[in-house]
Amino acid sequence: MDAPDETHDTPSVSEQARQQAEERLQASESRCRLLAENASDVIWTMSLDGRITYVSPSVERLRGFTPEEAMQQPLEEILTPPSAAITLDYFSRLEGLLQTGRPPERARNELEYRCKDGSTIWCDVHVLPVYSADGIPVELLGVSRDITAVKRGESAAKRSEERIRTMLQDLPVAIAVASLEPDQRILYRNTAFDRLFGWTPQEIPTHADWFVRAYPEEAYRRAVLDRWNAAIALAAEQQGQVTPHEFRVTSRDGRVKDVVIGGTVLDDRLICSFADVSERKRFEAELVQARDAAETANRALRKANAELQRVAVTDRLTGIRNRAYFEEAVAAQIARAARYDVPVSLLLLDLDCFKAINDTHGHLVGDRVLIELTRLIGGHLREVDVLARWGGEEFVILMPHCGAREAVHAAEKLRSLVADRVFPEVGTVTVSVGVAEYRLHESDDAWIKRADDALYAAKAGGRNRVCLADREMG
Repeated sequence: MDAPDETHDTPSVSEQARQQAEERLQASESRCRLLAENASDVIWTMSLDGRITYVSPSVERLRGFTPEEAMQQPLEEILTPPSAAITLDYFSRLEGLLQTGRPPERARNELEYRCKDGSTIWCDVHVLPVYSADGIPVELLGVSRDITAVKRGESAAKRSEERIRTMLQDLPVAIAVASLEPDQRILYRNTAFDRLFGWTPQEIPTHADWFVRAYPEEAYRRAVLDRWNAAIALAAEQQGQVTPHEFRVTSRDGRVKDVVIGGTVLDDRLICSFADVSERKRFEAELVQARDAAETANRALRKANAELQRVAVTDRLTGIRNRAYFEEAVAAQIARAARYDVPVSLLLLDLDCFKAINDTHGHLVGDRVLIELTRLIGGHLREVDVLARWGGEEFVILMPHCGAREAVHAAEKLRSLVADRVFPEVGTVTVSVGVAEYRLHESDDAWIKRADDALYAAKAGGRNRVCLADREMG
């Protein structure tokens, strides 16, 4: 009897394996595309010669252009001239690398994009090469994240820093700012510092160079360094304040001066004040004045830094938290909910017919209504609740340790509280509220979207009412 011919099975098994591989590849591609099309950042791909081959749908939210429109745009329509120049430089380097057989480089830049409405936005752009299975670069993958708010904050901080520099420049007390990073660069010195010591920026570019010039005697320099390093170490226990110490400092002309040096540690910077007390024995009162001036300068710096931090998270009109702060609070509560499995709810509240208030009574009256509304609501929240202005006449409340039922009850109380209040110049007003309890593993955008949908339902249902998202209470 002849043995069965197994060769006929081989093609079907091979074909089955090929089909399974194709199905896995298609499933993987589908998952990747699903992730890209639902990401808040803009994900895009580009050929190695600079042609855009894919843009995720989030580009329309970010720039106002549909993916199809964005893919057809030339570089000068996508980016402002300085950012386009950065991009062209990257492609020039890329071409050189490819011609010499070297792998393409990753890139990260902050680029300014043009929007459909004529405005511009800043994005943090990551670009990395994509390789084929045999290791050949085939395209570029990019991710563009909106950092416009961050850039505006940096611009405001820079303007504030320039004002502080102007204030410090003419202070009678010598001030210098040094980096605590490994390079120890001296970042700033005012006129009084230059006048007191005479060293040029080229002669003392770093903290280490200062010690060599100011304390030329090696034994004394070691003693100064020991005392100063100990003072810096204690600063953490003194809220960043470096206790003033008196040292003998050699100036550029060779004169040795008795100088009281104190300072403040702010993040990665050391801000030092220098007071010449060489005539202390004859002018004790002058010494006190110098110390007072140094402390005043340090207090002013700390106060300015605290004010910058406060302004960054505060709504200018109402004085409550702003959207940037709230988004950080939401992220923290999501992490807490995931770790401890505790409920947390979100209330999205909108002042009904606010446009009519502005049109009838004027924007100043409308602003006063918003201010009074936040005071009224804020006075009836728990200490752990976070009230923030979401935008315009919309407000958002984060309620930790609060499930859907409790959140709806709280929302009803707030709605009734507002409806019963008579607002000066306007009379009675009402609010509509959308409520959503956080679902485990839900993104912050999805959570807020459900609360916003519930708010829309409250508006559509006649206003002055509370709606719960997705019928969470059954």
